Amino acid sequence: MPKLESLSKVKLIKIILIAVLVCTAIATVLMLRRQFERPPVIATWVWDTKSLMQDKNSMLAFAEGQGVNVIFLHVDRKSEDFEPYRAFIEEAHELGMEVEALGGDPTWGLTEYRQEIDSFIEWLEDYCQAVGERAAFDGIHVDIEPYLLEEWERERDEVVRQWMGNVAYLVDRMKPHASSRISADLPFWIHKVPTREDVSLGAWMLDRLDRVVLMNYRNFAIGENGIIDNALPMIKEGTRAGKPVIIGLETAPTDEGEHVTFYGQGTADMHRQMQLSHMFMQRYSGYGGFSIHNFKSWREASESGRHAGKEG
Repeated sequence: MPKLESLSKVKLIKIILIAVLVCTAIATVLMLRRQFERPPVIATWVWDTKSLMQDKNSMLAFAEGQGVNVIFLHVDRKSEDFEPYRAFIEEAHELGMEVEALGGDPTWGLTEYRQEIDSFIEWLEDYCQAVGERAAFDGIHVDIEPYLLEEWERERDEVVRQWMGNVAYLVDRMKPHASSRISADLPFWIHKVPTREDVSLGAWMLDRLDRVVLMNYRNFAIGENGIIDNALPMIKEGTRAGKPVIIGLETAPTDEGEHVTFYGQGTADMHRQMQLSHMFMQRYSGYGGFSIHNFKSWREASESGRHAGKEG
């Protein structure tokens, strides 16, 4: 009799577990079938500016179709031809898209390369003076990443100190342009990096910048080391600071692991994972939406998925 009771309990537990799994699956399907409320921001990085801007109409048509409302457009500081940028930005503005000037390099995190920041800002000042407000950039967006340098492993505390100093310098240099937004790409683990100011580097960056894009490159929303799990600490920091944190996703090929990118999966799955993440994150005021890296690989993935009948 005890054995029978034990077997009955095991069966009951199995039935309950199956019921929970079924209910969870049904709930997920129902959620995904609901109309996807668009995040506040859907952004993308445009690195290959020269070739893409030659086909700006096609590029902007794709961006509009995907609901993009912010473009991080890399600028060539060696170019004195402002016309392609002017034409692109004016057309993007007509479509309701903001365009931020994109620049950066790992060395921009070191004090000795501060003149690169000056050069970037001076190019923007010359551009704005030449084209006027209508075609002005809506802000600047920097991609610095000094943790890619050899110095990061040898003397991390010092590199962090210099990185902070250069970001503070950038913000001060931009003060005359009070209307320009200042944003930056940051790794999802930045909240784990300590500073000499008794706060995490992530919290420090949020207090000084207008918003950040978290390079949260994962291709699944739910579970350990997934999009939600990795983004949540900085989303909470953004909520505390009153600053938006945008979640970056990857579509380009990478050698960092299959879990890092949506490359090879088409974009239908990416949209599903975005939707699941959005439905969870929207409860936090520090959640700002998504940015897809990068425009070129995103469009290629979308087109290959459509040709294969996988596009959602």
